[in-house]
Amino acid sequence: MNDPMAYSQQRAQTETNSIGFSRSLENLDTNSLKEDLNKSIELGRKKRKQLTLDNPEFNIKQEIEDQKYNIKVQTIIRRGIADALKMQELLKLKVSAKDNNNPVHSLFRWCMLILYKENPEIYNWSEFKKKVLEKDNGQDLRNRLGYQSVIHITQLEGEKTKYLLNLKKPILEQNSKPEELQWVLLKIFDIVEIIYKTHEHAKKINQLVDDLLMQESKIKQYQEEIDKVNQEIQVAKTSLKSLESKSLNDDEIVQE
Repeated sequence: MNDPMAYSQQRAQTETNSIGFSRSLENLDTNSLKEDLNKSIELGRKKRKQLTLDNPEFNIKQEIEDQKYNIKVQTIIRRGIADALKMQELLKLKVSAKDNNNPVHSLFRWCMLILYKENPEIYNWSEFKKKVLEKDNGQDLRNRLGYQSVIHITQLEGEKTKYLLNLKKPILEQNSKPEELQWVLLKIFDIVEIIYKTHEHAKKINQLVDDLLMQESKIKQYQEEIDKVNQEIQVAKTSLKSLESKSLNDDEIVQE
């Protein structure tokens, strides 16, 4: 005759084994689901990164920042050159009031237009020498060469700056003595070149801003796709967190 106590113990053991087996299967399913969710999150992040890189907004804004950085660097260089200028050397120019053939006048007309915002047609060498070069040894002109903002000069002013750069060689050749004078002129032309480059960078920024506006519809589509991917990633993260919380609770129940 079967022992009721032994039968009861055997049945309890069988049920325990069955529960353990079920939990093992459940753990396998949970781990597999966790793995799938982690993969989904990782793929979502990669897709989001690629969409961000492909988005015209990212590329255009990055190029705008590059142009701004170039302007910043060139401005620092420009100021350093200007601070070292000995403007009084320009008073050694051998130019008479009637000497209109010396191309150095083109440089001073450019200074009137770009730095003093005056009509270069009213340029007069004697007046310019007295009011700009002789006054405080030309310190005001030096400061304007180094520190005046030039990012908003017009297209026409940019073209006149480019034209002046083409006169660099004849100006230096006709005003080569003394060497200190030529050195100052050379450094001023370094500044003129930087100002022209700054103008080109500023012009490029304006073009990029226009591109940004023109591609607004395309940018919006990319952003909507990125938002969708972000939502999918968040759903996967929430599900993963829920599974991990459930696994922790199950472990506590088993330990009890």
